[in-house]
Amino acid sequence: MTPWPLALLLVIPLTTGVGWEVLRYRGIPPHVVDFGAEGLRVEVNASAAPLVYPLDSPRWVRGLRAEGRVVGALRTDARRQGERGADDYALRVGLVEVGTRRPGWLERKVAPAWVQRLFALAPPDLGIAGIRFFNVAVSPSQIGQSRQHPASALISERVVAAPNANGGFTITVDLDAPLETAAVWISVDGDDTRSRYTLALARLELRLEVPPAGDRARQVRSAPGGDR
Repeated sequence: MTPWPLALLLVIPLTTGVGWEVLRYRGIPPHVVDFGAEGLRVEVNASAAPLVYPLDSPRWVRGLRAEGRVVGALRTDARRQGERGADDYALRVGLVEVGTRRPGWLERKVAPAWVQRLFALAPPDLGIAGIRFFNVAVSPSQIGQSRQHPASALISERVVAAPNANGGFTITVDLDAPLETAAVWISVDGDDTRSRYTLALARLELRLEVPPAGDRARQVRSAPGGDR
């Protein structure tokens, strides 16, 4: 893996849980999550939960890289993965995109907790466009598949990697255009397929781009300690 210039690199910490939020879905068992010397470890047992890392201020992201390993396997195949009853992926790495959408009065009252947290990640006076996910699937034949998620207009996803024979995987994503990003949103799932496995994530980094002048000024205003 060719290293990126340090000036453009944001390394997401995986050896400590400081700054991370482990959310829960109502009615679904949570994972066992551990941050340690070797990175993030998620024990899945018919469970699901998102892990969110809010950025200090929105950043323009041009790419991402990740390395990890899946120990065990999802109880599905390439043909069924993502379909109803098999919508589990060993890893979805998501970028929470800044936008203009804000929840209405009714949505604030009835939306699931994860949706409310998603909208709360928006910078002042702005909203959220959604989460753009990059997935690790069960088979290399799925790489390149993409979709707007049928269950939520807030989620789009693309398969970018699959484990090798030893369970190891590498994600490399270069975006066509920089994405204004408020947070990293990781999803690890096993509830649909009643799967049991371990996801180990050893490395996660974002490649950044200097924002346009107008957006750079807005980022200063919205940053902690900025002039609001």
